[in-house]
Amino acid sequence: MKKKIILLILILNCFFTYSQKEYTFGKPSTEELVLKTYKLDTTANAVVLFEAANTTFTVGINNIIVSTSFYKKIKIFNKQGFKHATISIPLYNNKIDKEHVIDIKAITHNSFNKTFLTKSQIFEERVNDRWREVKFTMPNLKEGSVIEIMYTVNTPFKFNLTGWEFQSDIPKKYSQFTALIPMNYVYNRSLTGYLKLSINDARIVKKCFTVPGYGSSSDCEKLTYAMENIPAFEEEEYMTTKENFLSKIKFELSKTIWFDGTKKKYTSTWEAVDREFKRDKNIGGQFKKSSFFKNKIPKEISLLNSDLEKAKAIYVFIQKHYSWNKKYNIFKNVNIKKAYENKVGNIGEINISLINALKFAGINTELVLMSTRNNGFPTKLHPVISDFNYIIAKVNIGDSYYFLDATNKLLPFGMLPFKCLNHFGRVMDFKNESYWVDIASTKDSKTKLYVGLTLNEDGTITGKLRKVTFWHDALNRRKVIENLSEDEIISNFEDNYDNLEVINYTNENKTTINKPLIETFEVLIEDFDNSKTYFLNPYFGEKFTKNPFNQKDRLYPVDFGYTRTYSVNFILNISKNYTIHTFPKSKSVKLPENGGSFMFLVKSTSNSFSLSSNIKISKPTFFNFEYKPLKEFFNIIVNTQKIPIEIKKL
Repeated sequence: MKKKIILLILILNCFFTYSQKEYTFGKPSTEELVLKTYKLDTTANAVVLFEAANTTFTVGINNIIVSTSFYKKIKIFNKQGFKHATISIPLYNNKIDKEHVIDIKAITHNSFNKTFLTKSQIFEERVNDRWREVKFTMPNLKEGSVIEIMYTVNTPFKFNLTGWEFQSDIPKKYSQFTALIPMNYVYNRSLTGYLKLSINDARIVKKCFTVPGYGSSSDCEKLTYAMENIPAFEEEEYMTTKENFLSKIKFELSKTIWFDGTKKKYTSTWEAVDREFKRDKNIGGQFKKSSFFKNKIPKEISLLNSDLEKAKAIYVFIQKHYSWNKKYNIFKNVNIKKAYENKVGNIGEINISLINALKFAGINTELVLMSTRNNGFPTKLHPVISDFNYIIAKVNIGDSYYFLDATNKLLPFGMLPFKCLNHFGRVMDFKNESYWVDIASTKDSKTKLYVGLTLNEDGTITGKLRKVTFWHDALNRRKVIENLSEDEIISNFEDNYDNLEVINYTNENKTTINKPLIETFEVLIEDFDNSKTYFLNPYFGEKFTKNPFNQKDRLYPVDFGYTRTYSVNFILNISKNYTIHTFPKSKSVKLPENGGSFMFLVKSTSNSFSLSSNIKISKPTFFNFEYKPLKEFFNIIVNTQKIPIEIKKL
């Protein structure tokens, strides 16, 4: 019978003199107090001068406490940096136990004057049933302040040795994490990001963990990780969540080995997870209910000639029947019978219903566990089920397969929402072993604009714009106009241009989601000031007004999610009393390794002007070594497209 843990842990007092750095609370240096800018990033609004965390294992009442002491010293350069003086400490709890923060100390230094944080300035808020937040803002904050914060978080949850983020949205001079971990607790650890450690040290401390009542002591592993001169992480367009790329050390509890020889594993295998999922009432249990759809699926679907036609019909049936309640819930609260009756369900209920209905029709269908783009990449080395937050269906027909998500009524068969284009997912077969599968868009998304205009003798311009969007671009446009009347669509279009009036508007396939969306605008542009010179933009919103890539170097990939094409074909017929004075020159640019192209052709005669612009991004992901060519590629596009057509009156 196991003995209760009742006394404090005994930890051997061991110190090491290698390049680990120490700090003294309340005594910033004169150099730090008078610092005006950070020389490695003169644009920074603030810089972390020093930060450290130290984790130890202590004994509480009948449990082990993981105790982590935090220290941070920040220089605030200007008012934009004030936001870094508001501190938030998240604290987890379950129905039995909870985390605590103790010994909060904080000082604001203005020159050699000190302002201490008081208890009345510290607040605790309840976020939800599982999380609380302790928050405070540093007092007497000024431009040039140095702030120091120190506190300790005690947690009874051994899973919450979550590691350390070295990188954040401001630069850091030095960041250090140390831990003294008893050998009773075995953690998997991983370093993510693109920066290198300046200290990576692990050594054994003998007999440092003793629990009275057990006859032996355990050794500990003393870990020290540190980085210096850490640049700020700059978020930019076309990326998945920054959590995939921040430089950090992450711990995951793998197993425990207690003094009496008792072992408990926390990191499982996919084979074990497969078995567990088959028994789980929210996943495997719901797949025993495929017969539920026996009298639900319209009989005419069974009369269709091919599995593909049946799959498409069942997909539309489930898609139209359900409305998504905006909840994910893939591992709990999954009840497809109740969801079907209410016609409302979470991600798990809707897409498991889809899988069941397809299986009942005899179509080979599998469940795919995946993580959305803003949730991060799932771990591939071993199962971490909490990494997944989404379920989709994989339909196998002949030599082809299709990914389906029935939660959005605007998604055509075979298209996944952009949030799901996160590279890979885990297929749960339930009969055979599960396996990884690549997830990508199956079609090129396109926007094509056709413009035919006439510049009349009276100075007015008349003509038509025809905009055709395909695949994801069509989905995005349908989302915009789904609940708008034609008058509202016209008004929104006119608001973007001076002196432009839409005479007539029509659209095709607004609700026929498996076809391209076609919109036609008949326009009139008036000569509002009788000017002798006109500047006409031929793109009508279909252009890049700025380069989305502005970093000197981007270490993480550019992730467009899907391949894309933007094309504009423009023709202007000109009356005899006008002439084209200036216009952009023709260009042809290609990205390396067939990554994309920009083809720009212009032709001008005495009575007409034509322009053809075609931008093609031929692959969804570009790695960091491809960043500079991609940045220059978009520079050329932006600089070309910002040049208007200059028209002069003769």
